[in-house]
Amino acid sequence: MAELINLPKVADPRGNLSFIEHGPRGACPFEIERVYWIYDIPGGRERNGRALRHTTEMIVALSGSFQVELTAADGTVTLTTLNRSDRGLLVPPMTWRRILDCSGNAVAMVLASAPYDANEYIFTNPFAEI
Repeated sequence: MAELINLPKVADPRGNLSFIEHGPRGACPFEIERVYWIYDIPGGRERNGRALRHTTEMIVALSGSFQVELTAADGTVTLTTLNRSDRGLLVPPMTWRRILDCSGNAVAMVLASAPYDANEYIFTNPFAEI
C-alpha cells in the first residue's frame, strides 16, 4: 500500500529547503522519469480519480493542503492529508487515487517512475465493489 516518506529538510531562518533524489541516499525509491504539478483546483473540489497500471508515483504538497484517497486492489481505502512540503506520499501501481478537499492555494507536485503513456491510465475504479 501507499507509504508516507519524510523528505530531507534543511531548516534555515530564511526559509526551509527540501529536496528529492533517487539513489542509495535518496528519499525517492524509483528513478524519476516525469514530473508534473496540479494546481488551480477550486477550493473544496476534487480531481478526478484514476489508477496507473505500472507506474509508481510520489505526491508532494508544494503549497496549501489536500487529501489523497487511495483504494488498494484488496478494496482497502486510506485517506492521507498532505500539507507539508517535506513529506511525500508514495502511490504504487494499480492503486486508485483521488485528490480531494484542496485549499485554494494547493499545488501538488507528482513524480512518476515512467514517462507519460495514455495506455497506463485506468479511469474507472476497478476496486470500488470488492
